[in-house]
Amino acid sequence: MKKKRRIWMENINYFRKECSEFKLFYELTNHGFRTYFRMTRDEFEYLHSLIEDDIKKENTNYREAIGTRERLVITLRYRITGNSYTALSKSYRIGRSTLSEIIPVVCESLWIKLQPKVMKLPTEPEWKVIAKDFYDLWNFNNCLGAIDGKHVVIFSPRKSGSQYFKYKKTFSIVLLAIADAHGRFIMIDVGSMGRYSDSGIFTDSNFYNVLQNNGLRLPADEPLYEGGLPQPYVFIGDCAFPLMTHLLKPYPDHERLDKDQLIFNYRLSRARRMVESAFGMLVHKWRIFFRPLDVKISTAKKIVKAACVLHNYVLQNEIEKTPSQSVFSDNMSRNYSEVSEQNSADFEDGFFVREYFMEYFNSVGTVSWQNNRVQNVLDSDRITHNLH
Repeated sequence: MKKKRRIWMENINYFRKECSEFKLFYELTNHGFRTYFRMTRDEFEYLHSLIEDDIKKENTNYREAIGTRERLVITLRYRITGNSYTALSKSYRIGRSTLSEIIPVVCESLWIKLQPKVMKLPTEPEWKVIAKDFYDLWNFNNCLGAIDGKHVVIFSPRKSGSQYFKYKKTFSIVLLAIADAHGRFIMIDVGSMGRYSDSGIFTDSNFYNVLQNNGLRLPADEPLYEGGLPQPYVFIGDCAFPLMTHLLKPYPDHERLDKDQLIFNYRLSRARRMVESAFGMLVHKWRIFFRPLDVKISTAKKIVKAACVLHNYVLQNEIEKTPSQSVFSDNMSRNYSEVSEQNSADFEDGFFVREYFMEYFNSVGTVSWQNNRVQNVLDSDRITHNLH
């Protein structure tokens, strides 16, 4: 027998129109609005126009429906503050169960409407624009994107055992992403169980399948410099990923690397960090990721996917203000977890592509500061060795 509801609405919710935090939406200055919602009023209104019909509810004889702008405001503030459903329900004088219905619907609508606009599969000319940006900003030729995975911490799902349990003793789903030279996401894969490695998630992803089947519409091979041999356009990742014709990674640290290989690793890591920067911007803009998501797995996926397209939407509108290479730290990232190599023709091709890039970065494609950067690392290693 269904339990009878004790009350229709909490007493404080009767004064929602007078006391709700939503009143700030109309009272904030333009500067205050941008700080509060992480976007301008015009950007908010455009978002609202996209999803209004999808999230609209009709009034009933018993109550007036919550407006579409308020639904979007609640969802944005949930992401920005990282507050729980309970805390947010008190701020907006809305029942917790109502919030738990609003947020997944708005997130799903944001993904459906924004993804074709800010994260669609690039065409061949658009891939070349991405590659040009990587060369202009990060001095890496023929690069189409930087790939990495991020664990999104969640509370343990019911009856899931250790499926989502990761090595850092928390439960998570994984966001696998490819970012461009400005930190915008080109493609994402969301929802893999946290116990899997980046390489395992990658080989099970839609991106890997499409890449293997030549479905990404990649540009034809082009030389890295005038008169050079044509080389494939590539994605770049850390040592957790497999070496492939169209995917380069650093030389593994457990081998004794010479200076030329260290320079290649420096140049690759310098460009690859843009995906890490993208994750950093995502987390600091949407503070919901500072704590475990206390929602169902299906809702967590919607929250992450909506966050990624919102990230692209806001960043795309600010693209002329995108930080230049001098803003980010230029330290060489050298902490890699190596996985076994693939015994395949694709690995063999990737090996020779990486060797060619290494030779290029140490000859025609050299940059003035790379030797000093690598020499600092060598000197540091020598000091450390002497101390031991």
